[in-house]
Amino acid sequence: MVKIPWEKLAENPKASEALVTMMLLRLRPGARAVDGKGGDEGRDLYEYVDGETLTLYEAKSFSGRMGKAQRSQVVESLRSAARHQPDHWDLLVPIDPNPSEQRWFDSLRQEFQFVREWRGRSWLDAQFAAHPDLVRYALHESSDYILERIAELKMEREVMPKIPDYIDRAVTLHQRGQEISPHYSLQTELDANGNSLIHLIPKNPGSREGEIRLLGSPQFPAGAHGEAQRRQYEETMRFGGEMELAAENVAGISVSGPVELGLDALPLAGMRIISPREEISPPIHAQLAVQQESGLPQVSVPLEFTRRERGSAGGTLYGQAIGGFLKVRLRLENGSGKCSFTFSVDPPPYSMPQTFVPALRLIGNMRPGRTVALAFASDIPSRLYAPLGDRDVFDRWPPEEAMWWASAFEDLVHLQNRTGCFFPVPDEFTKADARDVRDVLALLSGETITLRGTVLSLVVTSSEALDQLTAPPGQVSRLRAQSQGLSFQIGGQEIELGAGVDTYTLDKVLNLAEARRELAENGQATVRLRVSKQFPATRHLPDTQTSPE
Repeated sequence: MVKIPWEKLAENPKASEALVTMMLLRLRPGARAVDGKGGDEGRDLYEYVDGETLTLYEAKSFSGRMGKAQRSQVVESLRSAARHQPDHWDLLVPIDPNPSEQRWFDSLRQEFQFVREWRGRSWLDAQFAAHPDLVRYALHESSDYILERIAELKMEREVMPKIPDYIDRAVTLHQRGQEISPHYSLQTELDANGNSLIHLIPKNPGSREGEIRLLGSPQFPAGAHGEAQRRQYEETMRFGGEMELAAENVAGISVSGPVELGLDALPLAGMRIISPREEISPPIHAQLAVQQESGLPQVSVPLEFTRRERGSAGGTLYGQAIGGFLKVRLRLENGSGKCSFTFSVDPPPYSMPQTFVPALRLIGNMRPGRTVALAFASDIPSRLYAPLGDRDVFDRWPPEEAMWWASAFEDLVHLQNRTGCFFPVPDEFTKADARDVRDVLALLSGETITLRGTVLSLVVTSSEALDQLTAPPGQVSRLRAQSQGLSFQIGGQEIELGAGVDTYTLDKVLNLAEARRELAENGQATVRLRVSKQFPATRHLPDTQTSPE
């Protein structure tokens, strides 16, 4: 195990404490460092666990033993830390306590009950052994380290006879690349044109330490496309996201960052900006509501946020309504509570109809002048509001359209419950299908439905049958037809209804002369009949209603 020369580092307390701080940030991604200008008030780092439990970490650069002066500094730090009312306080110092020092440390709990652990030299050495980039940061002048790297350099200049040799050296180079900086890991590759692509990935996402900055501003072409690029760039930098900058965009900028990266000497042929991303597990649950102008809630749906991105001015949460039909992007500004919502619709494949209804009801109530309210789960007691403007209304799903489809999917749910035939929403579920669903529900409820269409075609095999279809002047000809196997096709799914009775009030035979000739010649004829507009055709199920005369 490589050990850190703590006695030498103690000559520069700020460097020693900074090294411990970097290591702890690596171990505890949720912790935050305190700017020590003017004093750190007994805490080099702090962390809220589960949003409630406050833990403070205090790093000291002492070496040797914990004497009277060192103990006084620790007590002074504890008195400062007590102002924050922490739940736990840990001391990180490169000294393994002897029995006397341990008894002294344990006695501190009589006055400061939040004192928890003394994390000493052995513990620190074990943690640094698992993070070679931080070890290199502290030992960059070690003669053993330099000799080891010279041997590696000699290997790189030799011929590689076989693929395993190439793999071994590639792995070694990758490992050395991760040791260049304590703040970033490096990945490199060559594109199709032989250009080097360098990926800088923060080792501690969310930390501002070792931050990379752009000096100057990217250039964007004039016109609507360039203005859209500019807005995307500004939003990406402020709230997180992803964006590609081409050579013409980065011609006027340079990059600064940790000195060990040497970014000031790096020629730029393009840049892709990807903000730190965090998968949220378990997801953050919330309730999204649309409020009326009076402030009363109109409709609400449950959400879960599963991804977070951060930028310089705030962050972005990505989530969806239960079922995945409605996607939500929430941008929140640091400190101010200002927020904005972006909504999109992405119907999930192979989903049951009840999945769509809540989100469609919500969209149907998104009208300018109303307000969107987001209430997080009880362990995050906060609420966000944003007014709805014209741009928030969906182009694909205007409110009236969304409400129509919400009712259509509710009908489909009802039909499946009535028939016991359950199936996902068909890929091609049309408005005609939705109307058929309503007709089937009406039939099953004992109602008589009106059939669409104004022309009826029949095959007759006798002159008597043809004469019966022709009503004398001033009289109405009515035709009643019964089918034994009535069924409906709903988006490719067949719904069996059994026997059905159709009743037609006929207005006129449209091809009487042609039908008579065809009947005489062939023994049968196709007759086209016009249905009365005053008395449209109807259908009912005989098992649910008394048949009309």
